[in-house]
Amino acid sequence: MDEAEYTTTIQGLTISVSKDGGGTLGKSYDGTWTVTVCNGGVFVLANDEFGTGTPMTHEEVAHAAWDFAQAEIDY
Repeated sequence: MDEAEYTTTIQGLTISVSKDGGGTLGKSYDGTWTVTVCNGGVFVLANDEFGTGTPMTHEEVAHAAWDFAQAEIDY
């Protein structure tokens, strides 16, 4: 991902998302997103494709990626 369209921090994880093909913040899209999740500088997900079957905003995809990343982190 060159520069993410949206970046946020959720409970210590930095999450960056971009809609494949481009997207406008605040609008909902379905399809494929590119997602990166970092935990203290360590990549949990690195430029992974993240698919949504229902339209979601960038913020909603970030929260879904956070949920998914929880299973990948060994606390």
